[in-house]
Amino acid sequence: MDFRSVLRVLKQENRLEILRSEITVEDEISEICLFENGAQNIRKKLYIGNIEEIISWIKAEADSPEKGAGLSAIIGIKERDFEDESVSRHLAYSLENGMISNYALIREEHTLKALQAVNNIMQKKLKTSYQVTELMALAMRGADLKSILKVSEKTLENPVIIIDAGFKILDVSSMEDIDDDIWKASIRRGYCSYEFIKEVHKIDQIRPFPHNSDVYEVNCSFSAYVKSCSKIFHKDRLVGYVIMLKKREIENALIEEYLPMVGSSVCEVLLRTKEHKGVFGSQEENLIHELIHGGDEELIKIRFKINQIELPEKMSCLMMKTNEYLNSIQATTFLKEQIKNILPGAFCLEEQGNLLVICRLSQDGRLTSEEERRLLGLFQQGVIHMGMSSPCTDIMALKDAYGQSAQLYKISKRLQIEKEIMYFSDYSFYIMLSNLNEKDLLQYAHPALNILRKYDQIHNGELYKTLQVLVDHQSQMVKTAEALSIHRNTLSYRINKIIELTGLDLSSNEDIFRLSYGFKVEKYCRVAV
Repeated sequence: MDFRSVLRVLKQENRLEILRSEITVEDEISEICLFENGAQNIRKKLYIGNIEEIISWIKAEADSPEKGAGLSAIIGIKERDFEDESVSRHLAYSLENGMISNYALIREEHTLKALQAVNNIMQKKLKTSYQVTELMALAMRGADLKSILKVSEKTLENPVIIIDAGFKILDVSSMEDIDDDIWKASIRRGYCSYEFIKEVHKIDQIRPFPHNSDVYEVNCSFSAYVKSCSKIFHKDRLVGYVIMLKKREIENALIEEYLPMVGSSVCEVLLRTKEHKGVFGSQEENLIHELIHGGDEELIKIRFKINQIELPEKMSCLMMKTNEYLNSIQATTFLKEQIKNILPGAFCLEEQGNLLVICRLSQDGRLTSEEERRLLGLFQQGVIHMGMSSPCTDIMALKDAYGQSAQLYKISKRLQIEKEIMYFSDYSFYIMLSNLNEKDLLQYAHPALNILRKYDQIHNGELYKTLQVLVDHQSQMVKTAEALSIHRNTLSYRINKIIELTGLDLSSNEDIFRLSYGFKVEKYCRVAV
C-alpha cells in the first residue's frame, strides 16, 4: 500500500484529520517505525513521530555530507506549531533536499492513534497479500471458475459474479446468498438486467471509467445492494467484469486490492477453458457469437442498441474455411484485415476453426461483382471454401443464416466444387437432398435420364449433356447451341433423337421440372455420365 492510500484509509475509516500533506513519491509502504532514534535510509519504511523529533533529525541531516533518505513520515504537531514559519521552512528544506519524500501532519494527541491505525492497516495488508497469493496459486494449479469464485466469496464475505464484456453472466460464486430478485432472475436467464447495463453505460458517459481494473461502484435504484465492480482485461482488451454484491460491509482496502486479483485469476481460468474462448473477442464478435448460438433475443437487441452496433440492412453470413497452415494468429489476423478491406463494414470473427463474416449485400441479394472478384483472389492465399447464406434483414435471423453457410461446405465436398463463392440460393436444392436417404433418391430421377446415359455409353454420344444444357437454358435453342458450341441443326437433330428414345414432351412444364430436379439428384448422387 502506498502513502496516499494509507492517508485515505486514515481519513475515511479511522476519521483522522490530515492537517496538511505533501506527496512526491508513490513508494509502497512495507514497514512502520517510531521516530525515536532517527531514521535509516530505507524508503519503504513509514516513520511516525512528533514535530520536534522530525525537525531535530532534519537539522542533523542538514550537517551531514550525505543527504537524501527520502523517507515517508506521519508527523504529530501541536496546534501552536502549525503556523510556525520555522516548521514550514524545515519541512520545505527536507523536501527540496530529498530527505523526506512524503509527509502528513496530524494533531499531536492523535499520534498514538495513528500508529495503531497504520499498524492495523499493515497487518490487514499482509493478510490481504496472503489471500491474494493463495487465490493466484489456486488459479495456477488449474482450479475451475466455480472454485475461484467460492474462495473469493469466502474472503470478501459477499457474493461474486463474473460477466463478459457483453454483460453475459459466466458464473456466480453461489446462489444461496443472493436474495435480490432481479439478480436472481438475471442469473437464471444468463444475462445482466437491462437496468444494470443502462446504469453502467450512464456512469461511463458521465465519468469515463479508467482503462484499468480499479474498483468502482454501481448503484441502481431497482437493487438494494451497491455493486463493487472491477474490469477484467486481457492484452489491453476488456473481456469482462467482476461484480461483488455488497450485502455486508467490509473494508474498502480489501475490496480495492482483492477484487482486481479475482479478475486476473478468472482471466487465467477463462483462457484455458474452451467454452469461454469467445469472451476474448471484441464486443461485436461476442454479440454475434451470442446471436448465431441462439442467445436471448430481447436482450441481444438491447445490447446492440446500447453498444451502438449497427449491422447492415441487408446482410448475409459468409463462412470461410482455410488450409491448416493458415490456422495461426498472425495468418488469421492478416486474412481478417483483407476481408474487411474487400467488404467495408463487415464483422469478422473466428467460429469453430472457421472465419465467419457478416457482410452487406446488394439489392439483388448478392455481393457486387467487384467484391466477388477480390474475394476469389483469397483462394490463392489459403482459403479453400466460401459459403454465403440467404439474405436476411433481422439480426435474429443470423442464427439460421449461420446454419445455411455451414451446410454449404458439406455440399462443396460432395459436388467437388472448388474456388467458387457458393450462394445458398444456388445450392438449396442440394442441401435439401442432403437431408434425405441417398439410397432412395435415384427413384425420383426421371427415367429418361437413365435411357440417355446408357445410349451415350454405347454410341459415345452427348444426348444426356445436350438435354441437361437445354433444361438449364429454359429450352432456348440459340443459347443452348452456343453453350454446347454446336450448330443449331446439330442441336435439332439431337433433340429429335432424345424425343425418339424417351418419348419426352419438351413443351410440358411437368416434364421439364422433373428433368431439372432429376439432373440435380444424379449430380448429387455422383451418377457417372
